Amino acid sequence: MQLDHMSLSELQVLRARVDQEIEARRVQVRKEGLEKIKSIAAEYGLSVDELKQISASGKVATKRGSVAPKYRDPNNAENTWTGRGRKPKWVESFLAHGGQLEQITI
Repeated sequence: MQLDHMSLSELQVLRARVDQEIEARRVQVRKEGLEKIKSIAAEYGLSVDELKQISASGKVATKRGSVAPKYRDPNNAENTWTGRGRKPKWVESFLAHGGQLEQITI
């Protein structure tokens, strides 16, 4: 196919047809993939709920329990932090003004 001999409108029609074909094949591939996954799951006796728990890394996701707060804001007792994840702004401010985490441990 020589694209340089086609008019703009012919190229646009061709593009639309190609886009439609790509989408149709994408749908078909996904359908086939899902059928294959269902077949394999059935072969190993896996339920839909068990499949839903599989994370992107391939590990089975486990629900984490809530963690009790470990630190409390001395200026506002409602502000607490578990010590996990990013430090809240009140903790950063406290530390920037010379405080130490041991001082706000619950």
